[in-house]
Amino acid sequence: MAAHRLRADVRIGVLRLLLAAIEQCWEDLGNAKRYWTYKSAVTNVPRTIGGFSDDWLRQHCRFVGSEIHELLRILRVPRTIRVRGTGRVFTGEEGMLLLLRRLAGLENLHHLSHTFDRTASALSELHNAMLDHIYPFAKRALRLELWASELPRLADALATRGCRIPSCCGFIDGTLFKIRRPTEGEDAAYNGWKRMHATKYQAVVLSNFMIADFDGPYAGSVGDANIWRRSNMQQRLEAIVRDQGEEVTLYGDGAYPSTDLLRRPFKGDISADQATFNEDMSKFRQAVEWIFGKLEQLWPFVGDKTRKTVLLRQTGKEDVVAALLTNFHTCLCGGVTTDYLGIAPPTLQEYAELIQQQTDGTL
Repeated sequence: MAAHRLRADVRIGVLRLLLAAIEQCWEDLGNAKRYWTYKSAVTNVPRTIGGFSDDWLRQHCRFVGSEIHELLRILRVPRTIRVRGTGRVFTGEEGMLLLLRRLAGLENLHHLSHTFDRTASALSELHNAMLDHIYPFAKRALRLELWASELPRLADALATRGCRIPSCCGFIDGTLFKIRRPTEGEDAAYNGWKRMHATKYQAVVLSNFMIADFDGPYAGSVGDANIWRRSNMQQRLEAIVRDQGEEVTLYGDGAYPSTDLLRRPFKGDISADQATFNEDMSKFRQAVEWIFGKLEQLWPFVGDKTRKTVLLRQTGKEDVVAALLTNFHTCLCGGVTTDYLGIAPPTLQEYAELIQQQTDGTL
């Protein structure tokens, strides 16, 4: 009887092990499906702007066909793009379409291979080639000096709408983009205030809702005051004032130093008038937060930390290019402050001419 009971216990134990093994197999299968990437048959036929409807382009690329053609002209994207190393040849149209589609979505390259009829490796090469072409343009276009002649006019427009600082032409703030925990320099990338690993940028947003300056990336642990000094913004503003002969100032939050060209909220034991000043200026300074929100809403790819692997991807180039594309979108579709402040952004043609004039056509 005892032997029979022992054999039954053994059978039960074996069954439990089998059930546990089956459960583990199902779990492994689920993980394999989650990370499994498939190979799709492609014909390598270049996609064209005319092959997509304007509704699809607006939803998935943020611009319609005629606007994308204009961006191709402004950015001087070549008709054909030959990738160094592999020698693959692409068209400028499909390069622009891919860049916009990838930044505006969260799909991986294997999913995009169905849309663009290219292999994932080919799309990766094309994406990097487009970044390499547009990034130098974006770095020159996102400089405050570009707007030097317009700053007094923008300050006057802001003053007529109740800004407490007559010479204030724009607002400055820092923004963080989450990144995956880096294998090197982890402490430098960690932001203790937000408790996350990140890269940081300093942006100047004008009263017309345009990003006038976008400096970075910096390590996530670097403070706003430190970035202000490292970007030489004080010296650059002084040079603008000397050239224009009119005073212009920026307004930032309490993390920034107070200078003759940079104002910030009053701190400590303040008077009722100073408290009112802080409250009034905070309503105008919201423009900076709005532009950061618009940037990540238009281009969710740059806000997805699972894609932000520093030292392995060109994350900094993607962020800067996304900022420039945000300006293009503001020119074409307007911004929140257009209704809030009543100050319209330039048209796309005016913005393109401003870039070309101020950079002597060296784009």
